[in-house]
Amino acid sequence: MSAIFVIVLAILTLSKTNGQDISNVKQLYTDVFANHQKEVLPKVDQNTPLQISVTIYLMTVTKFDEVDETIVILGGMGCSWNDAGIYWDPTSYGNKTYTILSSEKIWTPPITLINAVDVLGPVQGDTKTNAYIFYDGNVTLPLGGVMSAKCTTDISKFPYDSQTCKFQFLSWGLDETELILNLSSDPFNAQFFTPNSNWNFSSYDIRTFSWNGYSTLEFSITIKRASLYYSVMVVCPTILFGLLNPLVFLLPVESGERIGLAMTILLSYAIFLTLVSAAIPASSNPMCILLIVMIVTIVISGIIVVLAIYVSSLYYRDDKIKINAFWKFIGLRLPWSKTHNKIATETVSCEKPGIGCSGDVNVTWQDVSHGLDVLFLIVSYILICVLIGVYFIIVR
Repeated sequence: MSAIFVIVLAILTLSKTNGQDISNVKQLYTDVFANHQKEVLPKVDQNTPLQISVTIYLMTVTKFDEVDETIVILGGMGCSWNDAGIYWDPTSYGNKTYTILSSEKIWTPPITLINAVDVLGPVQGDTKTNAYIFYDGNVTLPLGGVMSAKCTTDISKFPYDSQTCKFQFLSWGLDETELILNLSSDPFNAQFFTPNSNWNFSSYDIRTFSWNGYSTLEFSITIKRASLYYSVMVVCPTILFGLLNPLVFLLPVESGERIGLAMTILLSYAIFLTLVSAAIPASSNPMCILLIVMIVTIVISGIIVVLAIYVSSLYYRDDKIKINAFWKFIGLRLPWSKTHNKIATETVSCEKPGIGCSGDVNVTWQDVSHGLDVLFLIVSYILICVLIGVYFIIVR
């Protein structure tokens, strides 16, 4: 019975010794932090720069503006360093090895986004965070918030473009002789990341370097545009209009609808271009290749209208007007000319000259018109297919 009493007494004594209650925390705060001078840079050796380890947290890509060349993300930074002004013996405070305090109570690094768009200040702004402080002076502090940075954009391959944006951080006011930014063993964390519906996160890169006397951390992210919507609403109709234009030359001149169809396609594409112009980023450096394709397509459409009018005028030209050698070549010698087979037939029949064998074949303006129709149809399709092919080769 006495042995059991001794064991129980030992357990109660041990639990009392290792127990941590609020009185231990209050005493710890009074002894360690009541007279702590947070304004002093916490270095043991003031001739040696303070080493700060950094981990980048990416929560989401909030917004990307191609015209203003800005990117907005929600992110954070986990900073760790050793504060030489903080130390305590855990056994004196119920074996309390760490405590949690507001960042206002200790020194914090003035890490600043140097390529920010609006405000040049600490990344956390006015947000108050809690720091984990350990008995040996090691401090872990989470910083972060909404970050808006300047980002040079390249929309030449829109809507199949990718953008790489850089976030450059440094300790504003403390050069590299006072403070050094280092990467932690795990410098990037995306566990809290939420995808963006318009931009897909592709890759990242983090590095540290010296820039203008400051220890700088550069965080680069590459995002790729989700192109399905633009492919369906912009690219496909542009290709369709381009392939539809040359079909005007297949419509018989006698129908009287050729010029009307050509004008309808031209005006329809002009209206379409007006409607989708808001979806295409307005930038001149560099210019969007898709916009160049649209401009070339509408120019080809306008040329097709002119050619359709000219071919129609040739079709109804008076037969008394003499047809010169050039128009005869168009009406006779091209492989698709109506009179091309007639020449071949008469050549065979005239191998043995006789009565009814003639060396001339009658060419009308209708034959010339037909030859031009097929020629313009082929040339138009070649130009449009080359234009479309070059575009996809460039953007891919």
